[in-house]
Amino acid sequence: MYSIVDLQTFVTVARNSGITSSASQLGISTATTSHRIAKLEQALGVTLFHRNSRTFRLTDEGQVFLERVDVILDDLQQAEMEVGSGTARLRGHLRVTMSPWILSRFIMPVLGEFRQANPDLTIEFLAVDRFVPLVEEAQDCAIRVGQLADSALVAQKLSDNDRIICASPSLLESHGEPETVDDLRDCPWVCLPWQTRFDMNDAAGRKRPFAVSRSIAVSNSDMLTAGAVEGLGIAVKSRMAVKEELENGALVEVLPGCLHAPEAPVWFVFAAESRSGRKTKAFHEVARRAFRR
Repeated sequence: MYSIVDLQTFVTVARNSGITSSASQLGISTATTSHRIAKLEQALGVTLFHRNSRTFRLTDEGQVFLERVDVILDDLQQAEMEVGSGTARLRGHLRVTMSPWILSRFIMPVLGEFRQANPDLTIEFLAVDRFVPLVEEAQDCAIRVGQLADSALVAQKLSDNDRIICASPSLLESHGEPETVDDLRDCPWVCLPWQTRFDMNDAAGRKRPFAVSRSIAVSNSDMLTAGAVEGLGIAVKSRMAVKEELENGALVEVLPGCLHAPEAPVWFVFAAESRSGRKTKAFHEVARRAFRR
C-alpha cells in the first residue's frame, strides 16, 4: 500500500518532469524517489509516467491521478491547519490566467513575498488577452478586464479602470493631432486582432460605430503598448496598462471622452465550486495587494 509521502513524491515528480531534480527538492536519493513511484504504480495497477533517459512525462492516467491527488493533499493540509496552529503553508499547483500587462505590471512585482511564504506552491500563468473559459482550460482563477457577462463564476472587483485612445508624441507630430473622431480614420493604428471596431461618441455625444483601418496587428497587450510607444500607430488601451507611459510622456491621450462606454473594471474571477479554494483565496489577496499599489 502507498502512503501520503508516496503521493507527495508523485506530485513533485509530475511537476518537475524528472527524478533527479525531484529527489534534490525532496532531500532524498534518486533511488528512493524511483522506488516510491514504482510502489505507487504497482499499488494502482497503472503506469503513471512515460519514461525515457532524461524525463518523466505523465500518462493520461497519471494526469487524472495528479488532478485528484492535488486536491486530496490540499484538503488534508487544510484539515491539519484547522485543527492545528493555522499557519500551514500552501502547497500544490495553481493555474491563473490574465492579460500580459496585468502579469508584468501588477502581479510580478508583488509575487516574491508570496513565493517566499509558500515555496511548496507552484503557479502556472496563462498570460493571454483572449477570453479563457476557466473550466474548459483547467484554470483555477482569472483576472479579467471589462464588463462581465452573466455566468456562474464568482467575480470580485479589484479596481476601477477605463479604456482610452493614446499615441506617442512623435506620431502626433508627424501625422497631426486628431481633433475629431473622423480625423482618426486617417491615422495609422496598431491593434490586437479583434480590435477593428469601436463605438465612439460623436460631437453631439451620440453613439456611432467606428471601423479601424489597422496598420499593424499584434498578438498581445504588451506588444500593443510597445507599438504605440514606438510611434507605429494609435492604440486603444486600458488606462491602468499605460499609466507609467502617460506619466512620463511616452504616450498621450487622444480625444479624451470619445470612446463610448469606456469603463473597464478589473475583476478577480473563479468558479464557485472550485476545489482549489485556499490557494485561490490566497492568490486573490496577492491580486488585491497588487492593485492597491
